[in-house]
Amino acid sequence: MLAQPSLDVVIVGGGTAGWMTASALTKLLPGRCHVHLVESEEIGIVGVGEATLPHIRGFNERLGIDEAEFMARTRATFKLGIEFENWGKIGDSYIHPFGTFGRAQGDIGFHQYWLRMVHEGRTVEDLEQYSLGCMIARLGKFDLPSSDPAQIASTFNYAYQFDATLFAPFLRQIAESLGAQRTEGRIVDAEIDGETGNITAIRLANGERITGDLFVDCSGFASLLIGKTLNEPFQDWSKWLPCDRAVAMPCKTETAVTPYTSAIAMDAGWRWRIPLQHRTGNGYVHASGFTDEQTAIDALVASVEGSRSRTLGCCASVPAVASGAGWAIAFPSVWPAVSLSRWNRLASILSRQRSPL
Repeated sequence: MLAQPSLDVVIVGGGTAGWMTASALTKLLPGRCHVHLVESEEIGIVGVGEATLPHIRGFNERLGIDEAEFMARTRATFKLGIEFENWGKIGDSYIHPFGTFGRAQGDIGFHQYWLRMVHEGRTVEDLEQYSLGCMIARLGKFDLPSSDPAQIASTFNYAYQFDATLFAPFLRQIAESLGAQRTEGRIVDAEIDGETGNITAIRLANGERITGDLFVDCSGFASLLIGKTLNEPFQDWSKWLPCDRAVAMPCKTETAVTPYTSAIAMDAGWRWRIPLQHRTGNGYVHASGFTDEQTAIDALVASVEGSRSRTLGCCASVPAVASGAGWAIAFPSVWPAVSLSRWNRLASILSRQRSPL
């Protein structure tokens, strides 16, 4: 049987998305591809404290990452779910847990019985009372779930809240130890094959030319390849997602470190609170049609719990595999799951590929 030829994969952009892609490809497809990541230190990481979904645990496990080391290196905290505050009315608060409510009966979920009892006017506890994950979160506690499905402790899952500015270097170390190559440089141009329309090379500001068989755009808001080179049209979803901008501001943690991310309704959108070991990430996702950026910044500063370290303004965008895919217009927990879904699909395609693309 002929050996499968190696594929030259060029990743444009570092950060969490770029190094997640690089570490995954080098770990899961050894010998199938040579990974070359290009990034510039002139372009910083949008590190506002990252909330995730349980998918991230599967990613870490597949890469063989030790959980204790990961949490120490990224100053991470455990996350049992997402609290939504003031979304129904001022004073409302409910937690969406990474787990179940009650116990289903056959194909009928427990919540269906709960809803029927509510509609019948019968006395029932709040739905949260039937979720172990919610109750642990409300107590500000954490425990690892049980692997025994017969135990109530198996009815919840968890994710992490971590510092993105620390996670990317952590993944870089893993990727480079597995053979990934990194080049420091600012990309100024890309070459396209006149017949196929495929990207064949990128050029750096110092004149260096880097070729490849496959290019992965992890350039975030810049969207260097998908947007500027391939001119992929931007899809305007403002009709459904009017919140089109965000300001972010990390601050000192002066209250309890909660085992959940908070999403708090605001006048023109909502803000997030992501508690880490060493600081708290905050951000205000807002609709530019209903407020201006300075007003949003002032509202965020007035709402957070501690002294700020910096304020960052940015706008939404939709690149290929990067934080901008869901960071500013949706919930910050979503983009890592989107990135994971994309590299899973990419890895699946490459594992079946027998010749360069």
